[in-house]
Amino acid sequence: MRKLSIVLFVSVVLVGLVLLGLGLVELGGTVAFLARAEQTDARFAGAVARSGGNHGGTFLYPTFQFVTGDGRSMTFTSSSGSTAQPYSDGERVRIAYDPRRPEDARLLSFLTLWIAPVLLCGAGLLLAGGAVILRAGLARQRRGRT
Repeated sequence: MRKLSIVLFVSVVLVGLVLLGLGLVELGGTVAFLARAEQTDARFAGAVARSGGNHGGTFLYPTFQFVTGDGRSMTFTSSSGSTAQPYSDGERVRIAYDPRRPEDARLLSFLTLWIAPVLLCGAGLLLAGGAVILRAGLARQRRGRT
């Protein structure tokens, strides 16, 4: 029984550390992107409909048009979609894009930029930290009984 609890503890801590590592990689990628990115306004230009997802319905992925600093007209489709379109035709939004690769553009929103790093780091800290705290509490409890 003791061997099983050690294997379970180590497994949960390792999964937590892997998730934390992935979250930190995502965080670093987002910070690096924002450091080299230029910001501008983009105009909502419709949505791309894609079927699928858990509910089997259709997701709408907003498409935006913008002009780069050197005058090129670009269009990009957001990587996050929803079942309802949150933008009206021609609505302006703030974006960031990589000037060397302007097709790499992202909405300046919490969901687009930060949700993956926050969720991965949070889950990793919760699993690894929770396992360590639980294990330390159980060890303290055992010492108190002896």
